[in-house]
Amino acid sequence: MNPNAVHAKELYLSDKHNKPIGLSLKQYIEDERLNASQAYSLLQQGQFSPVSQHISNYGINAKPVWLSLTLINNSQTEQEKTIHIDNYWLDEVSSFWFADDHIIHFEHQGDLSLFYQQESQQPSFNLNYRYPPGKTTVLIRVQTPDAMVIPVYLFDQQEMAKKNAFNAYSYGFLYGSITALLIYNFILYVGLRLKSYLFYSLYLLNFLLLNFAYSGHGSLWLWPDSPIWQQWSIPILMVSFCTSGILFACHFLRLKFQLPTLNKILKSLCIIFPALMLLAAVLQDRVLGLIFAFDLMLLFSGLMIVLGILSLNFGNISARFFLIASISSMIGIAITCLAVWAYIPFNQFTYRAAELEVFIDVLLLALALTERFRRVENEKTIAEKMANMDPLTRLNNRRAFYQLVEPQFTERQVKKAASILMVDIDRFKSINDTYGHNFGDEVLVKVAALIRDTLRKNDILARWGGEEFIIFLPYTQEQEASTLATRLCENIAKLSFTQSQQKVNVTASIGIVTSCSAINQLPMLIEVADKHLYQAKRAGRNQISAGTSPSKERIDKLAT
Repeated sequence: MNPNAVHAKELYLSDKHNKPIGLSLKQYIEDERLNASQAYSLLQQGQFSPVSQHISNYGINAKPVWLSLTLINNSQTEQEKTIHIDNYWLDEVSSFWFADDHIIHFEHQGDLSLFYQQESQQPSFNLNYRYPPGKTTVLIRVQTPDAMVIPVYLFDQQEMAKKNAFNAYSYGFLYGSITALLIYNFILYVGLRLKSYLFYSLYLLNFLLLNFAYSGHGSLWLWPDSPIWQQWSIPILMVSFCTSGILFACHFLRLKFQLPTLNKILKSLCIIFPALMLLAAVLQDRVLGLIFAFDLMLLFSGLMIVLGILSLNFGNISARFFLIASISSMIGIAITCLAVWAYIPFNQFTYRAAELEVFIDVLLLALALTERFRRVENEKTIAEKMANMDPLTRLNNRRAFYQLVEPQFTERQVKKAASILMVDIDRFKSINDTYGHNFGDEVLVKVAALIRDTLRKNDILARWGGEEFIIFLPYTQEQEASTLATRLCENIAKLSFTQSQQKVNVTASIGIVTSCSAINQLPMLIEVADKHLYQAKRAGRNQISAGTSPSKERIDKLAT
């Protein structure tokens, strides 16, 4: 008899067992392959030792383990119960029920079992059995090179249904949300052709597939007849997930321009780690592949935080959301990895911490992409506006004038009655030479503001070049245009400027043209208005020249 052997607590089927029943189990670490009778004999000899954790965790590449459980049905009828092992990545789960020292039932489940058929369509190992009155001993053999985590529960049918419903709703919400984000961002990539959206879509797809793999839903829905892929899917998809995340970070944070050397190193990692995983697959060494995968996952989590901090220091505003998302992801992935490696307790929270925090991560990254897109669009709008604006006077420039006016000439009423004014500040070169260009700029700004404030809402004003301004007056006949031009001449002459305690006055000349059957195209109108402007200047300045003929109107010199 093993002196360290302790009788684990026997479980009564009539009691409720909502928590893991690890402390009611005994264990035996197998050095060489045993059959069920040999394992049962060792149990009877006291060679099994008690489990000291609520959830057994033996780490990666652990030896096969036998678990024993004693169940007592103290009623007079059979009771149906389910031994629920809430972990789907175990390669082999073989279960044997003993009564009166004889095997009365057995089941083989897992990827390595040739007899395995999943009946419940749930991502877990569910050992259903109708227990007769009295005592029943259950032996369970577990084998896998993956992290051997064995959360064991004892449920009745109602409790099992609640567990399945919770999993169905929670995973349904997770998968539905990620799929919606994936489709939306891929559509954005197709429409906008921005690589950030493509790599974010790949990142979401890999997260989805990775979650399918380690939760067991992939084996149930996507690859039910591929046990070899199920065994390799977790480490391969972990590497694929990290690789797509690194590529997304490189493009989203624009590392090619801000940190080109680091960008090359990261893209090299995206080749090195998949190559290492391929080597492990060729060698059929899953333990090596798992080590590569978990190392990359932890490296990836910390690396994303470093990239966020570096980009934020470079003034990348979008890195704010990226940094918060990376911290969230790192915390979740670190918790799950440490739980799987048996450094911290394994429970429902630590097991699903990665998917919860990565879900928060992808939402924050979606916000980051949205914020960046909005900022880029704003910058584009401002750039387009600046391209159409004269930077000194803040008026439309010549390009904007054509863009605004040419569409209006498709309207018949505008062609019949539209006027154009060409305004030129008199002797502006002399003003610049005498008082300096800064003073000349001040004159331009004040004259531009005066003209803008004098015009109607639908009139279009632009700086034509140098000291010239152009005004488009839709639905305006010559007499109304001449009245406006006269008012402008008068108001400009009334402007007062002071330079070196010397009072300076400026005047302007204006050429006017109104559309008619002979002049009904915009370039022709501008040309005629320009000719009238020069007629006004040759006639002595501070006056207007209007009409389709060389007739002029003289206004009196204004007193200063």
